[in-house]
Amino acid sequence: MNHRERNIVIEDINFDEALRYLGYGGNVPDDKTKELLLSCGKQLKCSMEGKFVYKVFGLRDGHILGADFILQGQAIKNHLKNCNKVIFMCATLSAGVDLLIRRQQITGMAEAMITDSLASAVIEQVCDKAEEVILRDFAEYEHTWRFGLGYDDFPLECQKQFLDILDAPKRIGVCVNDSMMLTPTKSVTCVIGLGHGLDTSTKRSCEMCSLREKCQFRKQGLTCGK
Repeated sequence: MNHRERNIVIEDINFDEALRYLGYGGNVPDDKTKELLLSCGKQLKCSMEGKFVYKVFGLRDGHILGADFILQGQAIKNHLKNCNKVIFMCATLSAGVDLLIRRQQITGMAEAMITDSLASAVIEQVCDKAEEVILRDFAEYEHTWRFGLGYDDFPLECQKQFLDILDAPKRIGVCVNDSMMLTPTKSVTCVIGLGHGLDTSTKRSCEMCSLREKCQFRKQGLTCGK
């Protein structure tokens, strides 16, 4: 399958998820924080441009067919067990969000922190919608949850090659810097497996993660997954 890209519009921001990123847990924010959330949410919606690009490959014995990419790390191999297709996907909120946060860091750090958390929630919403769109073409398959580059022992050093395969710099403006971090910062790279009789869930589980004993979310009784 050739590269495919598409824009995604998010009308309703997941404020609860943003508050979780801010460390509120089950606590209710005060009126001032609520006002800031709404104000920052409006600014974010005006600045962001949700986009994604993806490509689907065959998978045989842990080897990707038609792409010069090696699946490094045991976790991703376990994740794709019994899969015979694999989806490479990259999503972003685009450069306008980074610019907005940089401006807010000059005028008020509280706004910058809230917008950053809102953007972290929204990029997950973009990924959810992108996944929904992609999987419509594969209704006959079971699918895994999104496995991000840098998760567990799937190395971030694969980022550049992954983006090049997707032609992401040209198609949706996502690049990687010398520290292997994506730019724009509110961007995601991930892999989704397709197959039959899969052992893995469609959602992340703490029990699968090698970082579960050190996870700050778990210490608060929360999870990083959906």
